[in-house]
Amino acid sequence: MINVLFIAYEFPPLNRGGVYRPMGFVKYLKDSGINPVVITLAPKDFPTVYGEVKSDNTLGADFIDKTEKIEVLSSNILASKVSEIRAFLTVFFSVNGREAKGWKEDFEVKIKEAICKYKPAAIFVTAPPFSIISLAINAARKYQLPLITDFRDALSQWNINPYGSYFHYLITLKNEHHYLKNADAIVVTSKQTITDFKNIHPKVAALKFHYIPNGFDGSLEKWSPLLEKENYTIGYVGSFYYSPESRRNMFTAWWGKKGHKMLQYSPNREDWLYRSPYFFFRALSLLIADKPEWHKKIQVKFAGNIPDWLPPMIEEFSLSNIIELKGQLSHQDSINFQIECDALLITSSKKINGRDYSIAGKTFEYFKSQKPIIAFVAEGAQKDILVDSGMALICDPDKTENSAKKLESFFERSIELHPNKSFIENFERKKLTAKLAEVILNLVQEKS
Repeated sequence: MINVLFIAYEFPPLNRGGVYRPMGFVKYLKDSGINPVVITLAPKDFPTVYGEVKSDNTLGADFIDKTEKIEVLSSNILASKVSEIRAFLTVFFSVNGREAKGWKEDFEVKIKEAICKYKPAAIFVTAPPFSIISLAINAARKYQLPLITDFRDALSQWNINPYGSYFHYLITLKNEHHYLKNADAIVVTSKQTITDFKNIHPKVAALKFHYIPNGFDGSLEKWSPLLEKENYTIGYVGSFYYSPESRRNMFTAWWGKKGHKMLQYSPNREDWLYRSPYFFFRALSLLIADKPEWHKKIQVKFAGNIPDWLPPMIEEFSLSNIIELKGQLSHQDSINFQIECDALLITSSKKINGRDYSIAGKTFEYFKSQKPIIAFVAEGAQKDILVDSGMALICDPDKTENSAKKLESFFERSIELHPNKSFIENFERKKLTAKLAEVILNLVQEKS
């Protein structure tokens, strides 16, 4: 058994989407002879980093108590108790991210102690937050250890909001190249991300890249095809990452903006309205308008934080009577919620004149639940994996009439889905973690 320092800024009991991937790896790495020593943000500092954030002590309850964990303190990185101008300047000029700055002092102390105590064979770091990769690089250099860097998202091409300026983008590209160049192995969550990284950073050795997607725990449930019922429940779990203001910033020309926003820059345009339920609502409202009886046959439930823009969007399509907003649930309650649904909704952002790289983490829990998936997805990695799964009704968000007809045919059971079980089983976390272990062990052997 070798020890590996496993740097995961986001880790249980923090209840955020970023905790599930590292949690899954930690659960199964010991099966491959690797003991992950988790280095993570101290729970007492969650409020000073995230503000209002919920903890969930049920996350990983079956193994986390047996996991060696080192909690690193952070200074307060929230721009509170300062003037609005100072708060803006702090954010605008924080090109590298503030998490590493708030973590650095205690991190260096804890890393030194961990090196002495555990004599690790390698360092693994997962991001975001991306700025902590720099801390991992410094530690790997100082203690002459191989570094495996896990990108849960694509740094420079992750454009929910435009960069503050072209300068911000160039600095981010420089940082990204630094992170990739100084990693001995690079793990990513989609094949499209590898393609994007190779195109943007052609000097980074292609052999460094490894595709290890997100996944699910345990065996698949029994497939639950849509059965004839008086009414059907469509469920959605998680966040949307859509912001009307961010979208305006993305698609408004510079001359239509004011002040510092005139400097904003985006290397590509991603439309995150497509990640919202807007296009699903549009198709559903058309279906109900054409055939009012469907108003009594379909109920839609959302489990997760309720953004300000969601209730007005529901009102816009006159769907209030059939939609329920349940708010944030614990992980176990979220799983139970999925089991109660007849079908599950998923969406994706749209990269204008390109392919979206992102695969939502909920995809793999949907796979495990073995419930039909209603997918309003644009071209990209999310659509690809859903098509290959055989579990999804694929709807083109831009073809409202066609999507409405597909929904009707689906609920009338004239469209039948056929899950590709052998494909879906590849995303079981134990199998995926074995792939990560192989990357780590090969690297350790190569460097020894």
